[in-house]
Amino acid sequence: MAIGTFSLRQMFSRLGRGNLARDHSIEASTSIYMDGGEIVSVRETIQRHAGQDGSKSNTSSVRRWVETHCDPMSYATVWRERDFRDRVVAETWPDWNAVTTEKSHFISGLQHYSRVTYTDFPSNHETRDWNWDMLPSPHCMYLLTDHQTGLNVGQSKKVKIHNEWESGSMPLQWRPFWGEFVTCWGRHIWDQGHPPYSCEIHPGHTIVRERTTAGPVGNHNARVPVTQASIGMGLSGGFTGEEDARWNDEFGGIPNGVWGDTTDCWPTNLKKHPLAHRVFPPVPRPSETAVLRWRIVFAEIITVNGGGQLDDFLERCQHDDPAEGGGDLAFRLWSRSHNYPRGFTPTVAAHAQRPTFAPVYDNQGRVAAFDVNVDLSGVGGIPVGYYAMVEVGWSERGNHTLREWELTFESVRADETDEWYDDWHMYFGVNGQWAAWWTDDHIEEDDSYTHNRAFRFWTVDDMPIVIRDCGVEWDGTDPFNEKLDRVEITADGPHYFDAVSGSAGVTVLSRNNSTNTLRFKARGTVSGDTKHTWTMKLRRLS
Repeated sequence: MAIGTFSLRQMFSRLGRGNLARDHSIEASTSIYMDGGEIVSVRETIQRHAGQDGSKSNTSSVRRWVETHCDPMSYATVWRERDFRDRVVAETWPDWNAVTTEKSHFISGLQHYSRVTYTDFPSNHETRDWNWDMLPSPHCMYLLTDHQTGLNVGQSKKVKIHNEWESGSMPLQWRPFWGEFVTCWGRHIWDQGHPPYSCEIHPGHTIVRERTTAGPVGNHNARVPVTQASIGMGLSGGFTGEEDARWNDEFGGIPNGVWGDTTDCWPTNLKKHPLAHRVFPPVPRPSETAVLRWRIVFAEIITVNGGGQLDDFLERCQHDDPAEGGGDLAFRLWSRSHNYPRGFTPTVAAHAQRPTFAPVYDNQGRVAAFDVNVDLSGVGGIPVGYYAMVEVGWSERGNHTLREWELTFESVRADETDEWYDDWHMYFGVNGQWAAWWTDDHIEEDDSYTHNRAFRFWTVDDMPIVIRDCGVEWDGTDPFNEKLDRVEITADGPHYFDAVSGSAGVTVLSRNNSTNTLRFKARGTVSGDTKHTWTMKLRRLS
């Protein structure tokens, strides 16, 4: 069967197309992650995966490695799904079965949709999952199954892998955003809780989100294009109901003081899972004199002492109604300045816990990337959360157009609700930044709710402005929640105002070219059980 030709450069590069669906190429070309001409090493890529796929990497043949790791038509992929279909689909518990081992596996790729689910059942979920579907890099496609490639479906499908992390254990700031380049580590499982059954990372424990922006790493602290990588690491991935299995692997048993339903947690001992991740600049070297630089924006950590405090932390992660505020926000927000999460305020990470940077050289002996490492093995107590942000970019700006913007979500109007007595749990943002709105009183149709939530962000050259929202109409019992309709705007540059104005669901209210301001209404164009309209203001600052 002819599947087209591709080069090793395409297959092993981060944004290589390889044997991918056309939709994947479209997503890649308009993403908010930019290809900076990365170094491609076949040997390095093989070694990177050897630790998580065992005998499949025990080969000196590049052809054999590509067949089993990069080709969705491979025998190994087909065998994996059929084997699991015959073996476990008829079972009713557990819903999640490890594909190979209980140790962590990772997957990298471009982010597609990212949103809270509205279908989880409280029998096996303490809080609703946050779901994100990634378009995997070619070297991670062996983690997919038939349903995810469309091999046995009879029609073409996007090549995607579904991933989940319970929202009560995953701060808002860690959640992926459309168009980013995302790498996550977690349990590689076969999920038979949501048909069609397929493989996914569920739950995760570490996530790295990469996006292009501007940062002060240039000469004399000038702003230049940078890859901004945010790193989130969490002990609790959720509550799968499997009790001893993961506790034994990670902690040698359930710690004294952890008891009751908190023992259902799928925990990760972050001391045993150091992060090693390569970060590339977002654009090619602008000149022969340009030097690659890095910057730590911040690094923060939350630790607990002993099983009693750990039990308290896990109890908070189980709270399912963030609208109540305080403790019921669980682990949904990370804000050291605002004392979130309540009772477990993050602190500045000690020097030994901060990210470190090891240079990666090109074939001319010049630094072309950095290996970013985070090692929490020496932390006193038990680390339950870690959050850091780093930036990598050239010392010179080069011939790039940088623009700073401010997008304000002024207000939202409830055009139609499913039930008059329910609340809305809504998430909204732009270019990688999320905010949340959890109502604690009933949403009324035709009412408007003021927010005035402003986001500042940068664009580089013609990268798009991406506006997204998602949410649920929540009635207190997960199986009966309804999904909100969604706003999805992707405005390519350089004529951003024209692109926003011409987007589906947008009505222009005013445009002032002298102040570089556009006010508009944006209604949900992706169908749901509700209807809503935002009033927004987009302003170019520089």
